[in-house]
Amino acid sequence: MSASILSRRSLFGAAALIGPLLRSSAALPSDPLLAAIRITEAADMAHRAAGLASALHRQADGRLTTEWRAYRVALAKERRVARADLHALTPATQAGALALIGYYAARAERAGTRGAARTSRRYLREVFSRPGACQPGCSLPALMHHPPG
Repeated sequence: MSASILSRRSLFGAAALIGPLLRSSAALPSDPLLAAIRITEAADMAHRAAGLASALHRQADGRLTTEWRAYRVALAKERRVARADLHALTPATQAGALALIGYYAARAERAGTRGAARTSRRYLREVFSRPGACQPGCSLPALMHHPPG
């Protein structure tokens, strides 16, 4: 019981420390796309960390506690909103375009599936086909092309 309270407190403490940092304008880059990438990466990381800590929040019957389920649902919603906000932006600079490719490449690599790589390529094609989008000047990274298997 104390391990689950300790880990919950540490997660909430980390969120309390990171939240104001992410919201302050000094911590965010001037390019809105780069700022959105940082926020989305933080949301992805928080969701993964909560998923790893879920084992500590199981009841005797194997189900997650009500509070932890609500916390995970809230994190998932924030992650969806952050990803939607990122996808709505169009890169205006070369640095933004390369950072966007790097984010989607890392996301596809973490998932390790052809479906994730395919989805990342589709998102990038959609974003770079928009009017006014700064083209990256390079092809998609090799890790975006997941080997068949």
